[in-house]
Amino acid sequence: MYQPIVDLHDGTLVGVEALSRGAPGPLESAAALFAAGRAAGTPADLDEACLRSALRGAAQSSAAVTLFVNVEPATLSALGPRRLTALADAVAEHVRVVVEVTERDLLERAAEVVRGVQVLRDLGWGVALDDAGAEPKGLALMPFLRPDVIKLDLALVRGHTTLLTAAVVNAVRAEAERSGAILLAEGIESEQHLDRALAMGARLGQGWMFGRPGPLPTDGMSALSVPSARARGAGPVEVPRTPFAVLAATSTAQRAAEPLVASMTRQLERQALLLDEQTVVLANFQDAQAMTPATRRRYESLASLSALTAVTGAGMPDEPAPGVHGTALEADDPLTGQWVVIVVSPHFAAALVARDVTSRDDDGGDRPTGPDAQPGRRLEYLLTYDRQRVLDAAGLMLQRVRPTSGAAAAPSPVARGTPAQDAVRVPPADLPDLLLRAIATASNGIVIADALLPDVPLVYANAAFLDLTGYSEEEVLGRNCRFLQGPATDPSQVQPIRRRILAGRDVHAVLLNYRRGGSTFWNELHISPVTNPAGEITHFIGNQLDVTSRIERERRTAYLAHHDELTMLPNRSHVLEHLELELRRARRSGTCVAALMVDLDDFKTINDRFGHAAGDSALTWAARRLRSAVRAGDLLGRLGGDEFLVVLAGLPPAGGRREGPARGPSAEETVRRVREHLHAALDAPFELPDATVRLRASSGAALFPLDAGEAAELIARADAAMYRHKTGSRQQASPNG
Repeated sequence: MYQPIVDLHDGTLVGVEALSRGAPGPLESAAALFAAGRAAGTPADLDEACLRSALRGAAQSSAAVTLFVNVEPATLSALGPRRLTALADAVAEHVRVVVEVTERDLLERAAEVVRGVQVLRDLGWGVALDDAGAEPKGLALMPFLRPDVIKLDLALVRGHTTLLTAAVVNAVRAEAERSGAILLAEGIESEQHLDRALAMGARLGQGWMFGRPGPLPTDGMSALSVPSARARGAGPVEVPRTPFAVLAATSTAQRAAEPLVASMTRQLERQALLLDEQTVVLANFQDAQAMTPATRRRYESLASLSALTAVTGAGMPDEPAPGVHGTALEADDPLTGQWVVIVVSPHFAAALVARDVTSRDDDGGDRPTGPDAQPGRRLEYLLTYDRQRVLDAAGLMLQRVRPTSGAAAAPSPVARGTPAQDAVRVPPADLPDLLLRAIATASNGIVIADALLPDVPLVYANAAFLDLTGYSEEEVLGRNCRFLQGPATDPSQVQPIRRRILAGRDVHAVLLNYRRGGSTFWNELHISPVTNPAGEITHFIGNQLDVTSRIERERRTAYLAHHDELTMLPNRSHVLEHLELELRRARRSGTCVAALMVDLDDFKTINDRFGHAAGDSALTWAARRLRSAVRAGDLLGRLGGDEFLVVLAGLPPAGGRREGPARGPSAEETVRRVREHLHAALDAPFELPDATVRLRASSGAALFPLDAGEAAELIARADAAMYRHKTGSRQQASPNG
């Protein structure tokens, strides 16, 4: 089966994606078919068979076809160059192949995937990164894969906008801008999905909105042009064998004593801590013994916050620190003579490489003893922030990284009541007694955490902090301060705090925290590192303030900027802005939009007879009743006084009915039904303290584009129709009418 891929700007068919299906029966679905393949231990053979079948089907077309086919990352390694070349030799001349490599599990076999993608390029095939955003950490390998097409996961198109969504889109857009990659959005089924896809920068799209999977649709296809890779048979391109050689090819190395190079290395490591989870950190230690306890702590922190932290070196264990992927180098590997740290993220790239001045060439030279060498040790080093040079050097490092079995579990926090906790319940003896007395009486919550103990536990909390949170001192000390977080705490706010703390930076943030009893409060945090005379961070001091009333006041102000304070309905500016948006969508899709005005009849009488408080109660009651009668997806707002406006969007063209599977009433019929529901909703008694009244309303509607082409004119037409309805109702009620 094949699903169309179209140009989102003009709807042109530009390609198809081959979708695998089994024979009718239990294994018909792709999920069941590949689950059976994995269970049988033959996933690569199944992938190859599906690929071959898709290529044969596309060859039946008489016109040029751009064919997208999906291959699991592990399959690229399993098939190898020989089997992939055999498949490429069987491809018809008029078929252009784009292999989709799924983002999931990329990091488990990073080096093999990068090599497999290079084989695809050598064959002249295009490469697409599939499901971008499904696992944000997988985007870390995007710069190394250099995809021609990046497919946005359907969750990005269909989901709500969050900071995580923005991070993914920003990373993808940055890569596309640098490399010229084409963005393709999956799962488009509605105008709303299409709007989001276009807003994210997608040029291509696929989904049920453009066609369901079926036979190969080649009529009218304008085959997509994918950037051509290096021609087959041209032979491999000569590349330097080490990162030092890559950078030395265009720059001159500087000489420095070891302390300066070590400080520059730690600065890059600290920079990596401040980046996002799509970061890759690669390092080479000339000897595993250079991984001192302090170094292991630094790299454990890096691994906990990055997509991939991998280190190589002579005698390097598989996991030199929790979460760090280690690879032992062969004795004759020229990399063993180099000191390397490389950091790559979507928006940052840096590489520092060094070697002892006694080294004669890039192939080894005299081996040093490691970064902790004898005093007076001198190195020649190169530092670059040029992204392409960094990626070239990182590629050589990545080739050496062995497959991993998955990220190691994060260390567990110190359990309450354990010896480790008991050991830190007494305030540190080196804190001056005066300082302790001063902060004990402070009105703000103040805590101190030990930066040298695992999980940075609290070792001090003043009375104000205990009052603020509702915990006792015994329940607080020995625990990381994250115990105050809960389900509604925003993780996108927590991660930057953690990064800045690990990088030894000041923190100022506002978080939603939880008290002991489960109630929430907004906590304004100020966290600062405390260093010893040697410059090592030993403690963190946190100042905490309850700012709940301020945050609630700010939120209410923001809410009332778009909502009516009495009825809590969208206010005039909000509903007009929404109407303008729906009109723009309707112009693009050819659909219809209705503006429906509702005005309460003789509302002034209620104010005059019963007072304005009764009038406000009546308006609130009417708003609730009208809201209950509005369709899901339509917007009801209060324009002012006793006037309300309903915006009905996505209606079929005026004078026609929906055809096909979504067949339904015409726009005029839908408006008529909604008006009936609104009037019926108000046809109920409204109880006042001293009387029972019934509210009546007049309504009128206008249709875009039949009655008007702009929002202001559409509302004016609906208002005129409403007054005609009001006048007609009064004449019918008159004895002489």
